[in-house]
Amino acid sequence: MAAKEPKRRSDTTLFAKGANFKGILEFKSPLRVMGNYEGEIKGTEYLEIGPEAKITAHIDATYVVVYGQVTGNVVASEKVELKEGAKLIGNIRSPKLEIDDGVIFEGQCEMKFATEAAETK
Repeated sequence: MAAKEPKRRSDTTLFAKGANFKGILEFKSPLRVMGNYEGEIKGTEYLEIGPEAKITAHIDATYVVVYGQVTGNVVASEKVELKEGAKLIGNIRSPKLEIDDGVIFEGQCEMKFATEAAETK
C-alpha cells in the first residue's frame, strides 16, 4: 500500500512567500514554508517546502514534500517526496522516497524501514 500525501489541515502553519527566518524551528502541526529559512527544522508532522522557498537547513520531520530548493540533509520517519522542479543538495534518510522527473538531487540516500533504523541506532 503506497503512502499518500497527507491532506492539508486547517491547523497548518504557513510561512508566507517573502518571509525570511533563521534559527531552530520545532513544530507539532503541519507546516508549509513558502519563504526562506536557514537553520534547523524539526517536527513530528507533515512539512511542505513551497516552489519558491529556499531552505538551508537540516530537516527532520515525519513526512517531507519538497517543491522548492533545499540545501541540507533531510530525515523523514515516513516518506520524502521531491516534486517536479525541486532541487535538493544534501543527503536523504527515509524508508520511502519518491522523485519526480525534472528534480535535481545531489547527495546520497539511505532507505531503511523504521524497525531497521531503530536497530542500527
